[in-house]
Amino acid sequence: MHRQIYGERHPLVADDLGSLAAAQRDLGYYSEAERLDRQALDIARSYYGNDHPKTAGFLTALAESLTYQNKFAEAVSALDQALAIQERVYGPVHPSVAETLNELGNVASMRDQLDEAEVRFRRSADIYRAVYGDHHYLVAIALSNLAGIYMDKKDYPRAEQLFRDVVRRYQETLPGDNVNLGIVHIKLGRTLLRQNRYRDAEPETLAGYEILIKQSSPSTSFIRAARKDLAAEYGALNQPQQAARFRAELETAAANPSQR
Repeated sequence: MHRQIYGERHPLVADDLGSLAAAQRDLGYYSEAERLDRQALDIARSYYGNDHPKTAGFLTALAESLTYQNKFAEAVSALDQALAIQERVYGPVHPSVAETLNELGNVASMRDQLDEAEVRFRRSADIYRAVYGDHHYLVAIALSNLAGIYMDKKDYPRAEQLFRDVVRRYQETLPGDNVNLGIVHIKLGRTLLRQNRYRDAEPETLAGYEILIKQSSPSTSFIRAARKDLAAEYGALNQPQQAARFRAELETAAANPSQR
């Protein structure tokens, strides 16, 4: 309809293409998402120019599709362009800048560039704190990402301290059944497990598992991680029946992908 009314190169068509791309990403069709993102970006550039926030937004979306395909160099290039636009338009302290920094941190983490990821996530957290104050869930998301880098660096005490802070922040700002709260419980549990603190780890992992398993569309990878960790924790705690339960759930999920 937008094409019929406004023509092929209208910004509303770009918005529609961007929404279609987001749906394809959610469905896991990343190459199709990339194709649609590139079409949207091309229209946005021709309409808004190269230095407009809308152009930056489409660059960030394209980078996400590229990241899912492990096209990291292209993703970083798109994110660097988006960041440069946003900092020129908004200045260095703005939520859009923080969002792009967070994506750059994710890519750096996936490329095992942990020091760079730490810098990106820390700056993102600082921006969200400056804009929204200390008690906001976006601050907690950035801090959770930062804690994940400490865990990757095997700095488990530091990761534990930050994950506990994130749990507290989520409990203050999000519903008790929020997926983010479930995920951070699981991450905290894994941090404790890697310190061989099985009795401390079990309630955290279990709390996260119980939140995610009730969701209509739970995060499969985190439920799988929770089951694996719970099997290890109950095994170490000499509770073989509970350990067997979660090993069985892992096997069932592997055999029946539709039930994962």
